[in-house]
Amino acid sequence: MLRSVVSQPENGLYRFSWPLDTNAPTGMWHIRANTGDNQSRMWDFHVEDFMPERMALNLSANKIPVAPTDEVKFSVVGYYLYGAPASGNALQGQLYLRPLRDAVQALPGFQFGNIAEENLSRSLDEVQLTLDDHGRGEVTTNSQWQETHSPLQVVLQASLLESGGRPVTRRVEQAIWPADTLPGIRPQFAAKAVYDYRTDTTVNQPIVDENSNAAFDIVYADAQGEKKAVSGLQVRLIRERRDYYWNWSEGEGWQSQFDQKDLVEGEQTLDLKADETGKVSFPVEWGAYRLEVKAPNDAVSSVRFWAGYSWQDNSDGSGAVRPDRVTLKLDKPSYRPGDTMKLHVAAPAAGKGYAMVESSEGPLWWQEIDVPADGLDISIPIDKTWNRHDLYLSALVVRPGDKSRSATPKRAVGLLHLPLGDENRRLALALENPAKIRPNQPLTVKIKASVKNGDVPKQVNVLVSAVDSGVLNITDYATPDPWQAFFRAKNAMAQIFMIFTAR
Repeated sequence: MLRSVVSQPENGLYRFSWPLDTNAPTGMWHIRANTGDNQSRMWDFHVEDFMPERMALNLSANKIPVAPTDEVKFSVVGYYLYGAPASGNALQGQLYLRPLRDAVQALPGFQFGNIAEENLSRSLDEVQLTLDDHGRGEVTTNSQWQETHSPLQVVLQASLLESGGRPVTRRVEQAIWPADTLPGIRPQFAAKAVYDYRTDTTVNQPIVDENSNAAFDIVYADAQGEKKAVSGLQVRLIRERRDYYWNWSEGEGWQSQFDQKDLVEGEQTLDLKADETGKVSFPVEWGAYRLEVKAPNDAVSSVRFWAGYSWQDNSDGSGAVRPDRVTLKLDKPSYRPGDTMKLHVAAPAAGKGYAMVESSEGPLWWQEIDVPADGLDISIPIDKTWNRHDLYLSALVVRPGDKSRSATPKRAVGLLHLPLGDENRRLALALENPAKIRPNQPLTVKIKASVKNGDVPKQVNVLVSAVDSGVLNITDYATPDPWQAFFRAKNAMAQIFMIFTAR
């Protein structure tokens, strides 16, 4: 353990350096810093014996999804980090086929494709290639998935070998889109990691309360995320029931087996306009369900979800009933101290509760709210003393019970980061440096600072570092964004306690 005190910052920057001994133990090391507020900050880093990479490997695919009948091509470029091409070097790799459920980046949370379609994950061809004199090559594979009805991705994982056999490994994916348009489904309830008896693995699966309504958003979109008009989407709620029984055989003894039945428990027809997101809901009881949407072009998308208590809830410590979600939405991307923000509160059911602005020390502002079924708009003044970036908006809405319907009170919780930041303080930096540099010579680098709006400060302090990219490539290290480091949402730890009184 080493203790050190840095009392004089350099232009607001505290710097600390400590040379590691050649016999220093490898593994995870920790830095614990106290900036005077008695709140410790932790930073972890590794100390390891390693060799920097000496080569670079760039794998690229078509950015536009291809049809199931088309061949897939990957471009390969290899070179030494000092600039020479990887002429004649060997490339080894493997092609894989995987389902692509989150197929449209422009529509986050929407699932595309039939989750019940089988044989979508498998190994394809091995890759053996020698790069040309320019360090280039191409990997091509013919379609082995013509009959698919779900989005897929062909994955190339390849290693470029140095002359001594040391590899540099990279990975790239090519999306496969089976139709011009597909239905997409997004559950309006959260997911958690659960055990899937079908595959004997842990999967991230949406879970809704039993004896409630399971609600979903539905779109009909192309691969770019453009929502199309459609008439006659067939939506079905299917209950996946397994009836288990024991079977005896002389060779294997007693074996657990099952009969699986898909029971259709609800159907709806949905028409969508262009740029429209439809909504459907079905009552559910307890157990495994599948929502299936079939388009007029026979394209099918489906999602699996679970309703109610699972045996795993007790084993992972989450046996308590989960609260519903309150959706919070702001009218602007960021605010300044002294502004007035407008907050829209949308609860799953009408009810009363509280809206608060909270910091790490406690509430800064709160107000009783009565949220109708269509939501509530609140104006919140931002005090000039709130010039900090660990603030969160929270809302608690309680739906009253109804004895006539045997409905118990139900709570819903919402949490949203309050973004406080002046965009005029964001500096954009540009470097002008020679294309090639040589060792043991001075290097001149020109730095230009600019802001999106307003004037650049008269003096800007810049920290310039020269780092071996061969070291950064080992862990795929991304350069930190100072703006995000200061102004991004901080981790919020929330605890909910229920207080019951006897009557």
